Amino acid sequence: MSGSDRGSASAELALLTPALLALAMLMVLAGRVVDAGTTADEAAHAAARAASMERTVGAAQTAAASVSSQTLAEHGRGCSDHSVALDHGGLAPGGAVTAVVECRVSLADLTGLGVPGGYTVRGESTAVVDTYRGQP
Repeated sequence: MSGSDRGSASAELALLTPALLALAMLMVLAGRVVDAGTTADEAAHAAARAASMERTVGAAQTAAASVSSQTLAEHGRGCSDHSVALDHGGLAPGGAVTAVVECRVSLADLTGLGVPGGYTVRGESTAVVDTYRGQP
């Protein structure tokens, strides 16, 4: 090693460390958003299925809200604030129930990246109302 190369590894490491940390934080950010999107899809599926099993519109909306909240709670910190929109079509046999779950993912703890405090993800799912059940 010549005298002019001394300390170059330390200088390179000092220059690359912030970039590597930023890359790691971006991977955490992407993972958090993808996980929250998957959780929102799962909550929407559970909400649509629960609503399709009910006989009245009021019970369907209550079941969808309850099941989606429970599903989101089971998955921990992915989604904080959420909303559920239900298109029930009157719960007619053979009809479809569509649930849309939107939730806010907190990104505030990922400091140094310049990202906003949160990101809204959306999950949507449709379930068919059983054709052979009686009318409400």
